[in-house]
Formats: sequence, structure tokens, C-alpha cells
Amino acid sequence: MTIEVYSKPGCGKCAAAKSKLNLMGLDYAEHNLEYHVKLHEGWRLDGSADVMAAHTLLDTLPIFRLDGEFCDYPTAMRKLKDLRRPAPASAVG
Repeated sequence: MTIEVYSKPGCGKCAAAKSKLNLMGLDYAEHNLEYHVKLHEGWRLDGSADVMAAHTLLDTLPIFRLDGEFCDYPTAMRKLKDLRRPAPASAVG
């Protein structure tokens, strides 16, 4: 699974989320949200328009993108924890 985290410097919740990902042993790409929510050269091509839309809709930090799908912190943690759970053993009869 591809994990991307959009956060702002000095955001305590963002730091906690990245710390939790590190504790879970998950690799992720970190992006500075401030870069993506301001107009800059190439913003139409680098995916910033999608990040701006997600930031407007979710209205919270950090923002996660899991395999291309944007979600908020609690939703991302639920999905990531579900991935790490072992599959239930099938009953052999």
C-alpha cells in the first residue's frame, strides 16, 4: 500500500500521526501541505489541485492518501490497522 501524509510544520496531530506510522513500521511519503494548497508553478500537473480539494472537504490535519484515496487521520489509522491484523484462521473440520 502506498501511504502519503500531507502535514504542516508545527502541527502536533501531524507529528503524532507520523510517530504512530513509524511505530507501526510503515513506510510513507511526507508532503508539506502548505506547498500543495498554494498556487505555484506546475500546481495543475503535480496533483496539488486534488490535495487542495481534499483539504477543503476533510478540513482537518493531517490528510492521508492511501493508494490514491484521500482520507482523514482516524479513517487512515483504521484502514492501516486492518491491514496489519492477521487473517482469521479458517476452521478445518
